[in-house]
Amino acid sequence: MLPTSYIRPLTMALASLIGLVTLCIILLLSSAFLYPAESSPAAVTQQAGGPASAVKPVALTEQQTKGKELFTNNCAQCHAVTEEVVVGPGLKGVKARTPGEAWLINWIRNSQAVVASGDPYAVQVYNKYNKIPMSNFPNLTDENIKAILAYVDPAGAAN
Repeated sequence: MLPTSYIRPLTMALASLIGLVTLCIILLLSSAFLYPAESSPAAVTQQAGGPASAVKPVALTEQQTKGKELFTNNCAQCHAVTEEVVVGPGLKGVKARTPGEAWLINWIRNSQAVVASGDPYAVQVYNKYNKIPMSNFPNLTDENIKAILAYVDPAGAAN
């Protein structure tokens, strides 16, 4: 039999160990609720009782594919293809809300020249986005810019 002076510290150590293991189990179980696994849209639809068919992506035209590449390499740092504002405005519906394709081509090539000309819409956009000048893209051809516009604004591509 162990002396009483040994039993008390061993009991305390065992109680601490049991408490620590219990705490670890609680944290492990609660983390499942704090960080749920991400569900795919198909899985969510299936859980909701609907069909598990995935949404098929729309095939891009050759022009839109070129536009996507140009957008990714030149525009995506400051713009989104949605309505989301990054640094500059989101580009969804850009053709409908601007003065037209010719205006957009001039704006993309040299926005500061369009602002300096006193163009009311250009001045409005410049002021709305904290007077942060858009980068100039003088090397993009009209066809390059039209391809970008066809990608970011497919609904306005016929304009």
